[in-house]
Amino acid sequence: MYKISPRQSMIALMGVGIIFRMILGGKIGLGVDESYVVAIARTFSLSYFDHPPLHFWIVWLTTHLTHSENGLILRMPFILLFAGTTWMMYRLGSKLFGEWAGVYAALAMNISAVFGLSTGSWILPDGPLMFFMLATVLVLTRLFFSPGPKPAWLWVVTGMLLGLGLLSKYHAIFIAFGCFVFLATSRSRRSLLLTTGPYTAFAVAILVFLPVIIWNAEHSWISFLFQGGRGAAQGFYPGKMAANLAGQAAWILPWIWVPLVWTLAQGLAGGPGDYMSYGLQQRRWFLCCLAIGPIALFTLATLWGAQGLFHWQAPGYLLAFPLLGTAVAEGIAAGKKLVHWWLNGSIAVFLTIVLVLGSHTATGWLRDAVPQWFVSGDPTAEAVDWHDLSVYLAEKGLLKENKPFIVSAHWIDAGKIDYALGGKLPLLCLNDNPHHFAFLHNQAAFKGQDAILIGRSHIMDNAIKMYQPYFETIEPYGQLSITRAGRPELPVVLYYGQGFRANYPLPYER
Repeated sequence: MYKISPRQSMIALMGVGIIFRMILGGKIGLGVDESYVVAIARTFSLSYFDHPPLHFWIVWLTTHLTHSENGLILRMPFILLFAGTTWMMYRLGSKLFGEWAGVYAALAMNISAVFGLSTGSWILPDGPLMFFMLATVLVLTRLFFSPGPKPAWLWVVTGMLLGLGLLSKYHAIFIAFGCFVFLATSRSRRSLLLTTGPYTAFAVAILVFLPVIIWNAEHSWISFLFQGGRGAAQGFYPGKMAANLAGQAAWILPWIWVPLVWTLAQGLAGGPGDYMSYGLQQRRWFLCCLAIGPIALFTLATLWGAQGLFHWQAPGYLLAFPLLGTAVAEGIAAGKKLVHWWLNGSIAVFLTIVLVLGSHTATGWLRDAVPQWFVSGDPTAEAVDWHDLSVYLAEKGLLKENKPFIVSAHWIDAGKIDYALGGKLPLLCLNDNPHHFAFLHNQAAFKGQDAILIGRSHIMDNAIKMYQPYFETIEPYGQLSITRAGRPELPVVLYYGQGFRANYPLPYER
């Protein structure tokens, strides 16, 4: 009887994954963060307010090569990056624990919501981050666990890959931190800290990261201050930490999160395992050192009231999947039925969730089937593109040169508006948290001009009061509903502002 090999399994998983994500990417509109990224990426910059620049650069390059801002086209580089991440997860698991361990690690990652959906296809910094994190760890695996002398250039490659990770998202610094912890706690490898290799790698990473440093130096270190401020202590909130843990479990999916945490805890409990220089426990300890940093820091930070988004720990969990993969491989090899049921059930439930939520996000059908679920709103409405606004303004003859510029009162609305309009009109985001929109235009250039003020109705109700001193007059202009599959979804209102006074107090200096 023909048996599929581990490599054939991986090729099938990658191929199915690409097709699956292309279908979703073509049917579902861009989320709020994605719309924002596309709008901001039109202006090339060494770095950006929210994050390092790599995912913005990818969008900028894709747009210029294809001359399109179609959602699927812009998502394709991220879909392909995740296919590469899947392959590298397989290779990492294979090198450390065996080929089938690598297969199951990659499979478990693909059927986890935060990795298989958002990291796997959305226009976010996490896709490039995960790709270059795994690439860095693969080279480190060769440096630490392959017998014989290692060429010095491997440290240079490590630094280049780590630098590209840092250009993706600041989380990549945890690879350097975890590597230091591993070397410092491993007697058989501690001597590497006395060689030039690790320091060469870190120096190369900083050189690659230099665009971010230069941009921040020119803008009062605003990105570092913004991200660092999200971790500021505010008190003692054990309930907030419990809620954050529940959110992590939900994002990864609880039936995957529990065994993932359990295998990580087992690896930590085993310690460095120095009794064998290339032993199994040392390999587990290596992954534990890399994984624990972001998981522990961003979870504990919520205890003192810091902001804690549920996906911030994901780079740590990424490095724990080979531990789960080897546990699954051992269970299947031992004929444990529970492991078979868990794996098959996880795949079935994941596909069911994707089918239900994906079709609802595209059409909104669940609101008719179970309206009581959406009494407090529908979060999937964030993925509705605002193309109706473009049609509305075109009918009004406003998408032409020398027409009024656009004003938005929230960075989320600004991203949706700017993406829908294709950058045809300049946009100012005038509020106390405009993100990178604050650095795109100089207010003085619009002094005395008229503007169309646009946003969701509940946002604009308060914003218009704030804007009164900054325009000669503000009058209602119109309203429309953003639709999803023909269904009214979001009420949007428009105002006409005459004579912009160009002195709105933005929090960041250009």
